[in-house]
Amino acid sequence: MKLIAAPTARGLSPKGNVWVTKGIPGPHNAKESIPLSVFLRDVLKIAETSRQARSVVKNGELLVDGRSINDEQFCIGLMDVVSIPKLGTHYRIVIKAGVLKPIPITAEEAKLKYCRVQGKRFVAKGKTQLNLHDGRCVILDKTDAKPGDTLVVSVPKQEIKAHLKFEKGARCLVFRGKHSGFIANLEGVMERAGSKDSDARLTGDMITLKNYLFVVDDKFKIE
Repeated sequence: MKLIAAPTARGLSPKGNVWVTKGIPGPHNAKESIPLSVFLRDVLKIAETSRQARSVVKNGELLVDGRSINDEQFCIGLMDVVSIPKLGTHYRIVIKAGVLKPIPITAEEAKLKYCRVQGKRFVAKGKTQLNLHDGRCVILDKTDAKPGDTLVVSVPKQEIKAHLKFEKGARCLVFRGKHSGFIANLEGVMERAGSKDSDARLTGDMITLKNYLFVVDDKFKIE
């Protein structure tokens, strides 16, 4: 696809290459994700060409959430953990001012991923299925997690290490809207009648939509 048509969340320079990888359908919204070849060439700048980026991916030199991905068109998005073992580098994908950014993290931090609960339903044998923001599903015998909460899971094993509730006082990352990239504490939710999204009030007199919030813990960093 042409650079001019690329989603703004990729934060690509208009003076860059004319053509960029479009990406294939995956766990993240196309407008809020970055193909691996673009990530390596235009964001991290560790590949000079798309061919070099493709070679890195095809050779299994890049891990996403602890698993090797061999398709350079695969798209990564919010909270994904990207590792390049050969270089000893690890990144968590966050968002700042509407643009996805890789934040360097340690090898220990790379073992955990923040996953927002998008949906919840009961399945066979009395179990509960939680649908997470990155497309994965978790089936549990019992849980009080609900949509809007965050699960901290190990990758790639997908073991739940922590449950962060969406409640008053929760530390939240705004991941959409004009305040995207800000972190503040939840003060309250103002419910709206009908199908409209509810507003959420955060410290600092910030108001955004409830569905634009991602609960994080004190260990989470955006710089």
